[in-house]
Amino acid sequence: MWEENRAVQFLAMPKINAPTIDEHKTLTRNALLEAGVEAFVAYGLAGTSIGILADTAGIARTTVYEYFPNKESVLAALINDRLPPIVDQVLADLPAGSARDRIAKILERSLRFVLEYPDEATLLFRVSRELPKPERDAAWSVFDRVRQEVERLCREGVASGEFPDVDPVSLGRIIADHVVGGIDELSVRGPERAETVLRSRVAFLKTGLSATD
Repeated sequence: MWEENRAVQFLAMPKINAPTIDEHKTLTRNALLEAGVEAFVAYGLAGTSIGILADTAGIARTTVYEYFPNKESVLAALINDRLPPIVDQVLADLPAGSARDRIAKILERSLRFVLEYPDEATLLFRVSRELPKPERDAAWSVFDRVRQEVERLCREGVASGEFPDVDPVSLGRIIADHVVGGIDELSVRGPERAETVLRSRVAFLKTGLSATD
C-alpha cells in the first residue's frame, strides 16, 4: 500500500524542468503569471477559470492551487509584479520647472503607459474593474505614489499662487479623474488617435491649472 501511494504521488507531481526544486517553482509561477496575462486579456476575469489558467500554462489544475488560492490572486500578483516598475518610469526624472509642467508630464507618461504596455494597462484598468471594491482598491493602490506626487505638486502650486486657490487634495482627485478619463478615451479611440488624445488632454489640464484673478 505504501508503495502504491508513493507511485500515485509521483505520477501526480508536475514534470520538473529545472535543475532544482526552487528553480522549478519559480518557472512554474512565472508560467502561471504569463498564462494569466494571456487569459485575462482575452477573456476578462469572469471568463477565465482555473482550468483555463492551468491549460494555458501547461500544468495540472491541482498544481495551480499550490501557488495561488484563486484566479483573483493571480491577477493581484500580476499587478503587484508588473506595475511598480512602470510607476517608477512615470515618476522618474521629472523635468525642472513649474508644478503645472511636472503634472502635465506625469499625465503624458501615464497615458503613454497605456500605449507602451497594453497588456498591463488592460489588467489594471479593465480586468481589475471586475474585482469586488476592496480588491479593486487594493489593485489600484499600485498607483498611490503617482497620486501622492500629484497631490504634493498641487499643494506646491496652490501655495505659490501658480494654481487656483482650491483644496489641493480635491484638485489632485480631479487630475486623477482626468488621467483615468484619458486612459478610457485611448482605449476607445485606438492608438491611431493617441497623439491627438495626448495633446488635447495635456492642453486641457494646463489650462485648468492656470491661476485665475
